[in-house]
Amino acid sequence: MQSTQQIRRQIQSTKNTSQITKAMEMVSASKMKKSQEAALLARPYAEAALNLLENVSESVEPRKHILLENREKKTVCLFVVTSDKGLCGGLNSGVIKKAVKIIKENEEKGRKISIVTIGKKAESYFKRTKNDVIAVFNGIGDSVELRETLPISKLLINDFRDKKFDKVIAVYTNFISTLKQDSRAKTILPITRRSLEETIEEIDDLAVKNGENGNGNNGVEYKFEPSSDEVLCKLLPNLIEIQSYHIILESNASEHSARMVAMKSATDSALEMLDDLNLSYNYIRQQKITQEISEISAGVAAQES
Repeated sequence: MQSTQQIRRQIQSTKNTSQITKAMEMVSASKMKKSQEAALLARPYAEAALNLLENVSESVEPRKHILLENREKKTVCLFVVTSDKGLCGGLNSGVIKKAVKIIKENEEKGRKISIVTIGKKAESYFKRTKNDVIAVFNGIGDSVELRETLPISKLLINDFRDKKFDKVIAVYTNFISTLKQDSRAKTILPITRRSLEETIEEIDDLAVKNGENGNGNNGVEYKFEPSSDEVLCKLLPNLIEIQSYHIILESNASEHSARMVAMKSATDSALEMLDDLNLSYNYIRQQKITQEISEISAGVAAQES
């Protein structure tokens, strides 16, 4: 049986742990709110850009544009987004498992796989497993801005144009709600009409879930200067930039939500453990008091006899 001194130490240690996890929970809640706001603010712009691109692409021959070229898939690039830090439940492991599954499926088809990682968790895993990691981006930060993600999108666009790979798949965590995040895989290159429709639908659904109205396509008729072809050439790279930025925003919001929930669970567990330790401490102390009273009574009885 443990001594009261040992239990007191455990109680103090558990109290310290609960204070740390509570503080981390509050910090994560604050960061989660900011990340959600950033993601929501980016959605109307992303939706408008996608709708405009869809409208423009209707009047242009797709084969004229390299970013729309659906060529034979010999090389595939995975754009894997994780966090730099842990303590966020199974968020990172979910993304990595999905990425590993996609790698195996493509390798079985004889395709070469290249990986671009966002976050230290993805970098450490894929370098440890000796995958072909062609670029690493870490320390992007919680309040990410579009200019910070431009090097990522430019790398993907340039390598696709140079035919270093024939397809780009983003693997990330999509923010659904504070308690639910979903690991997803989305093809961002080549750009297809179906991928545009799915992205617009996804943005509309997420906006509605967060109390906003999904705008959808307003059926606006556009006039293009100097031509729809040149407008499309300018829009296509911007689309990839917006999609990459949006994916990272969603991942950030998911990370802080998962960490807040994990820290709340840790705090609750620490408080339950404190209750059990206090109960054990009081039980042992009462046993000692009872034993001392018994010894005193026995001594008194011995003297009287």
